[in-house]
Amino acid sequence: MAVVLPFPADLPALSPSPRLLVLGDVDALSHGLAEGSGCSRASDERVWAVLEQVMLTASSLGSRRCPVRWAASSATARCHLDLMTRSANNVWSIRRVLDGAGHVLLEELNHLTAATISANRKSAGRPADLVILIALGHIYAPAIRQLRLLGVPTWVLQPGRFIAADLYKAAAAVTRLAPPRWRREPDTAPGSLAPQGGYRDGHRTGA
Repeated sequence: MAVVLPFPADLPALSPSPRLLVLGDVDALSHGLAEGSGCSRASDERVWAVLEQVMLTASSLGSRRCPVRWAASSATARCHLDLMTRSANNVWSIRRVLDGAGHVLLEELNHLTAATISANRKSAGRPADLVILIALGHIYAPAIRQLRLLGVPTWVLQPGRFIAADLYKAAAAVTRLAPPRWRREPDTAPGSLAPQGGYRDGHRTGA
C-alpha cells in the first residue's frame, strides 16, 4: 500500500484546497529507481508504485483533480507500455527526440509561468500554489527558479542517487524517493561517488 510522502517543512503552508500541478520525468524515474539493481530501468511495479504514491500525496494535500503530466521518451515508453495502458487517459506525453521528456515538462512549466504572470497582473488567483516535480536534471532549474520568484514553489521528488546542483538549489524542497541500497567501496573517499558540483541525498558534493 502506498504511503503518503511527508510534507517538507521548507514549503509554505497550503490552503485547505490548494491548486497543484504534478509533473513527472519518467525517464529519470525509471533509471533512478533502477540504481543499484544491476538493471538500466526499474520494473513497471516500482515505477507504478511511485506514481501512485505521488498522486496519493497530492490528494492528501486536499487537491482532488489536479493536472497531471507524465512525460517519457519513446524508449522509456516501450519499456513501460503495460504501465501506460493502466494509467488514466491523457496523462502521458511521449516524445521521440533526445531529452523529449524534459521538453514536454518544460512546456508545462513555461505555460504555468505565463499564466501566473498574467494572473499577477490582473490581481487574479494563481493557476497553481505548488508544483510537484519528479526530476533529476538541470534542464528544469531555470523554469522552477522563475516560478519561485513569482511565488509558486516547486517540490522536487528525487528518484535517483544524484540530482543536478542547479535543480537542487532552485527547488523550494527536495525529497528522495525510495533510496536504493548501495555500498561504498572501502577506499572511496566520502563524496567522491557524486558528480562534480552535484548533490547526493540532499548534501553538496564536489567543487
